Amino acid sequence: MLIDMQPMALRAGISVERYWNMNLNEILAQSKANQQRKYDELKERAIMDHKLSELMAYAVNEPNKMPDVEKMYGIDPEAADPEPKKTEEIPDWKKDQIEFMKQAEAIRATRNSKK
Repeated sequence: MLIDMQPMALRAGISVERYWNMNLNEILAQSKANQQRKYDELKERAIMDHKLSELMAYAVNEPNKMPDVEKMYGIDPEAADPEPKKTEEIPDWKKDQIEFMKQAEAIRATRNSKK
C-alpha cells in the first residue's frame, strides 16, 4: 500500500526520504497541507491578477479616476509610516453640511412614517 501511494505523495510535494520515515496519518496530513498551500497560493495569485486587470482598465479608460495602489491592494499606509499623522480639523462648512444631512434624513423619515 505504501509503495502504491509513493507517486501520489511525491506529486503532493513530499520528498522520498521523508515519505519513508512517515506513517500513514502523517503522509495524509502533509499531503492535505501541501494541497491547501498550493490552493491558497493560486487563489492569491488570481486575486492579484484580477486587481492588476482592474488597474489596467482604469489606466486605459479613466486614468484620472485610477485608485491608489495602497487602496487597490489593501495596503495600510499607516502601518508602514511610523510617524503619527496629525488629525486635520473638519472645516465649519463640512460640519454644517453633515448637520443639514441629518436634519433632511429626519424630515424624510417623518414624512415616510405619515404615509
